[in-house]
Amino acid sequence: MNYLIVGGTSLFGAGLAECLQSRDSSAVITATKLPTEQALPLAGVTWADVDVLDTLSIIDTLNACHPDMVFNLAVQNSVGYAWSNPGATVDVNVTGALNLMDAVRQLDYQPVVVLAGSGEEYGRMPFDELPLAEDAKPNPGNIFAASKVCQTMMAKIYRRAYNMRLIVLRTFNEIGPGQSARFVVSNFCRQFALIEAGKAEPVIHTGNVNIERDFTDVRDLVRAFALVAEKGRPGEVYNAGRGHAVPIREVLGMLEQLTHLKVELHADADRIRPIDTPKFEADTTKITADTGWQAEIPLEQTVEDMLNYWRQRV
Repeated sequence: MNYLIVGGTSLFGAGLAECLQSRDSSAVITATKLPTEQALPLAGVTWADVDVLDTLSIIDTLNACHPDMVFNLAVQNSVGYAWSNPGATVDVNVTGALNLMDAVRQLDYQPVVVLAGSGEEYGRMPFDELPLAEDAKPNPGNIFAASKVCQTMMAKIYRRAYNMRLIVLRTFNEIGPGQSARFVVSNFCRQFALIEAGKAEPVIHTGNVNIERDFTDVRDLVRAFALVAEKGRPGEVYNAGRGHAVPIREVLGMLEQLTHLKVELHADADRIRPIDTPKFEADTTKITADTGWQAEIPLEQTVEDMLNYWRQRV
């Protein structure tokens, strides 16, 4: 089986390549790089230097590797970054996705294409509508979420117009060792590691710690990508998450227990988003019914693994 991972230097890309290799002994994997990133040293992966904003480079790569399955992980997926860099976010998440779909449309065959969506697409919903199922009407509350809603809408149009084998996987808040410190849990783990190492005062700089998020290990989520490509129904949208939201404050409590530190919390104005959603929680009934997927790694284990990752680096 031939696989193409677009955006292969991402945390998802590296994890998905390993997942595909473990599931398919005959896997031939081509991974592409975003223009500003460096290739990761993954065995058994062929690298193609593809700019998602250049349709011709995508077409050349598709023709060269002839993939049976394509995964679009070329995503700017930081909500905070999107507030300060809306244009770059729209370029990658909207124009890049459109370029990929249109390049696939021009092939003389139809591979399965899994597009990385986001639970952020649902936006602020009444608490009595949680957990969020795929038929909930999108209500994006930030630039990143709006860009992913646009991708989903375009995918539905391309599916209807060209009968393409497109699937959108809406992952909820992904976390895991190796994640950038731009993201909240990884940032907290880094701060705790610095304090533990005596390199920072026992003060954790935070945003809103009372919001609740459905945190899921990226190692579980890459299995979801592989399974929906294999067993999912073209044209469908699937949620992937733990199915249980926790307050961000609870994650801080886990880190205090793991490090035996007592810290002071300091809310920084620049970490507060202009618009935020009190709670995200995924209904994963559909993906479990169609593919058998469910999250397996306990949140406490993921947080400990992320803390250990930063302990090795500070």
